[in-house]
Amino acid sequence: MFRETITHSHGTSEGTASESHALLLMRRAARRGYGIEATREGGAVITWTRRQLGTGALVHRSIRLHPEMPVGKLTDAVVRDLRAIDDARSAEYVMNDHGRRIIRVGLGEISAMATAAIRARRLVTDQGGRVRLTLTARLGLLAHAHRTVTTEPQGWARPADIGRASVTAGLNRPGRRAGMIRSSASTATCSCGQLHAFGGNRDEARRLAHLHLQDVAAAFVTGLPTAFTDAVTA
Repeated sequence: MFRETITHSHGTSEGTASESHALLLMRRAARRGYGIEATREGGAVITWTRRQLGTGALVHRSIRLHPEMPVGKLTDAVVRDLRAIDDARSAEYVMNDHGRRIIRVGLGEISAMATAAIRARRLVTDQGGRVRLTLTARLGLLAHAHRTVTTEPQGWARPADIGRASVTAGLNRPGRRAGMIRSSASTATCSCGQLHAFGGNRDEARRLAHLHLQDVAAAFVTGLPTAFTDAVTA
């Protein structure tokens, strides 16, 4: 379940959205080319612009989906367990030799303690005897896998220090800046390794990082397995 915040022409509206409704909103947004971005808490932000009737001005609209229970910190162990559940052809609850509930994933298993923890955090759900990840868990994993960083522009530096030895800098600049040039360039990178882009300034680098996050979120929504979407919408 999600808390839904819609920004529209009359302000904002608050409500709730089920997992199936949240998925419907994101799939519709992907088809229309709207911006979608996963949040680290396991939610999503949908953004778009439209022309205002009468004035023709561009206005910004958004839908924010906040999970009722955020995913919390995703440690390497938790990520490993969630990936194992998602990748397994079959994942189900069984009782171990000590009478405690565990998740069996193929030929392996997730410990009773880890099973109890991810169940308590609502990262998994039981759908007709099949254990699957919730939409919140999937969005949290997506945000965890794509953490972007932009670098601080170097500012004033000597051309040789920034790989521009052929550039001639002014020799009469005040403030001890003689022979120096100003670099406002910033680099945007992502923990996934798929983004390494340069912006003319940090705002541009942030825009490139933002576009990358929207691209991977759109690909995530359109690429969700049929079995998952069928289970959610059932």
